[in-house]
Amino acid sequence: MIRAFPLTLAALAIGVSATAAPLENKDNIVMLPVAGMLAVEKNGKFAIVSDNGRFIIQGKVYDTWSQKELQTLEEARAAANYIPIDKAKMGFEDLAPMSIGTGDKVVTMFSDPACKFCKEIMEEARTSLPEGYRLDVLMLPLLSERSATRTTELHCAQDPAAAWKAAVKGDLNSPLAQKPAGACELEVIGKRRLTAQFIGARNVPFLVRDDGLVRQGKPAEGLRAWIESNRAQ
Repeated sequence: MIRAFPLTLAALAIGVSATAAPLENKDNIVMLPVAGMLAVEKNGKFAIVSDNGRFIIQGKVYDTWSQKELQTLEEARAAANYIPIDKAKMGFEDLAPMSIGTGDKVVTMFSDPACKFCKEIMEEARTSLPEGYRLDVLMLPLLSERSATRTTELHCAQDPAAAWKAAVKGDLNSPLAQKPAGACELEVIGKRRLTAQFIGARNVPFLVRDDGLVRQGKPAEGLRAWIESNRAQ
């Protein structure tokens, strides 16, 4: 499933069906050997260059999420730091998040049951979220084998309140009664992984603010300050 994911992205990028037969044929796609792309502006000229300097994209660079052409370094910086949630329709709410707070404005955090900084962010959220906000936590098994087991235990717990309490405390060991076999939709955890890969959330904590601003790691200025600051976009 994950191996086919780049083909889906390629299909979306060129504006054809993600299930179109030609794109499933390896003869129609070549994966270039680059880990990332850099936006560069020099002498008034804007270009996209591969991180190893081998490839330069000439002509138009189109952001399919924002549905706009990138023509300046500032536009590229915004594309790198913001996810256009209103246009990209990430579907975070369909991934069975654990919520802290009840507000309509949502900050989403990709987490791991063993993540110390994630736990600290959740503790902050319990006491200092701005009015009208909530924190939706999506657990991923990234840090250890125990994280993988605990992610499933939290998702499949019979008592959601007990699972929520264990997640907020970073409790990896307290037993959680599980739903009967077949009653838990385990594919949701796989969908979380794919979504994290899709938006570039490779480590935790990874935060997505209600306006689309992303943050890798715990905000040094504090969760509330990060939520309220830099609202120019």
